[in-house]
Amino acid sequence: MRGLLLLLLLYPFAEIATLVMLADKIGAGWTLLFVIASALLGLTMLRNQKVGALLTLGAVFRQGEQVSLYSLLWPLRYVLAGVFFLIPGLISDVLAVLLLLPLKGPSITMRSGPGATHTGADSDAIEGEYTRVDETVDRNRHLH
Repeated sequence: MRGLLLLLLLYPFAEIATLVMLADKIGAGWTLLFVIASALLGLTMLRNQKVGALLTLGAVFRQGEQVSLYSLLWPLRYVLAGVFFLIPGLISDVLAVLLLLPLKGPSITMRSGPGATHTGADSDAIEGEYTRVDETVDRNRHLH
């Protein structure tokens, strides 16, 4: 527990040190531009994640029986990456990029009920009958 507390206390100093080293290598103006660009990227990611998270979860559940743990946690990882991009510094940006990498997690077998099996692509079909009813056209009727 003390190690985690020490890590949390040293993190801001490490971020500042990496920004100073980056400014020494590429210049203060470019470093400031990099920090602003990464913050704007994080803000954009957080603003656009609302509907995207729901669509991603819906697509994951429609995939079928095998669902990746990475796919289930993708909306959470996306939001966390956006927060890391908002934090100024190189370490947080590297963590955000690592969260966005397409890593494959362990597979989870999903069932719709106890002992239920998934039948494949036919399970999404809705069966039924229909009849087409066309209205007769009255040529004497005019639009006003």
